[in-house]
Amino acid sequence: MILQISRLVDAQGGLVLSRKEAKNPEANIYRYKRLTLRSLAEDGYISDSDLEDFYTNESLNSAWFASPGDVLIRLFSPLCPTVIDESRKELLVPSQLAILKVKDHSIISPEFLRLSLSQKEVQEHVRRIERGTAQRTVKLGTIMDLLIEVPDMETQRRAIEVDELSRKRERMYLDLIDQERQLTEITIKKIIGGSLR
Repeated sequence: MILQISRLVDAQGGLVLSRKEAKNPEANIYRYKRLTLRSLAEDGYISDSDLEDFYTNESLNSAWFASPGDVLIRLFSPLCPTVIDESRKELLVPSQLAILKVKDHSIISPEFLRLSLSQKEVQEHVRRIERGTAQRTVKLGTIMDLLIEVPDMETQRRAIEVDELSRKRERMYLDLIDQERQLTEITIKKIIGGSLR
């Protein structure tokens, strides 16, 4: 069946960080790990190296943090949808990202929603709608108005399985390429000898 995303999820934008950033170094300081635009990768994973520390003078409401099962998207193209798992909870979500919470897990799983939003056709459709906006920004309303195919849970499960396997394989290939590059650099350095001055 084809359903509008607004029927499937509750959505909210992230926190405007400048409003809560620590301004008084004498007061209590709270430190949180925060997501960035770069930390949501196109392959659906979170890049640890792109997480940043955020300091504030007050304890922040839990509504601003990612929870397991949340689907996070960038409000810039590409969307880079990501599902939060147990190891990623308590990451602060800034206003450049949005949190999508599935209303009924018997209709759609967060993983299938992530898969649907990452499809090339959906990404291109969003780009066409938001074509006139500066810096490829995407309105949350545009996402909520999208129509997606929502198959039965067994079909969703099978599609998720294939997608996860493909993404893991791709990640392994990229790691292998990176290791090969490092090995080549070390080998060349040994052949040439010495160090750069």
